[in-house]
Amino acid sequence: MPHYHITIYGNDRAAMADLVLVRVHGVTVLRRTFAEHDDGYRVSAIADQDTIDGLAGVGYRVDRHEDVDEHAAASLAQVGTDNRFHVEASAVVTTSTSRRSRPCSRSRPARITPTSLS
Repeated sequence: MPHYHITIYGNDRAAMADLVLVRVHGVTVLRRTFAEHDDGYRVSAIADQDTIDGLAGVGYRVDRHEDVDEHAAASLAQVGTDNRFHVEASAVVTTSTSRRSRPCSRSRPARITPTSLS
């Protein structure tokens, strides 16, 4: 069942507190969207059609916006399947190992021990 981005309108703060704080109606409320407007209060949420119908039946006014499942599928279609970080990392490893394969021209420094200092 598809999920929709919705805006829920309520007449008083107590009705919206029931929705936002108690979540009696099983709505996923989007954070920081609770606001006061001319006729009461509003909040944005994610809900399926059955929940939208239930909210409307209880007395909330609900505006349905886009289908978030459809929007998510369209967004994921734009994501590539290759792992570009893996390709870039393997190129760095190949380059660094080719540099390490050359013999080192520097001699190893002398090891300093406590007895050699006295």
